[in-house]
Amino acid sequence: MRLPQNSDYVPAKEAAAILGLSPETLRFWRYSGKYKDMLPPFMHISRQIFYKKADVERFSEMSMTAA
Repeated sequence: MRLPQNSDYVPAKEAAAILGLSPETLRFWRYSGKYKDMLPPFMHISRQIFYKKADVERFSEMSMTAA
């Protein structure tokens, strides 16, 4: 199952690009629990991971201002 083009969700690869990370870094954070309390929630659809775009953008803004 694929999400429609106008969906509010983005694949993990696009979420990583929004955050300025490699997809591998985002995957590592997800599975290691790093930033567990701040990382946006994700969902699995057909063995793929998707993030809500608004949550990814909020995390990006939060991490930029936390420095």
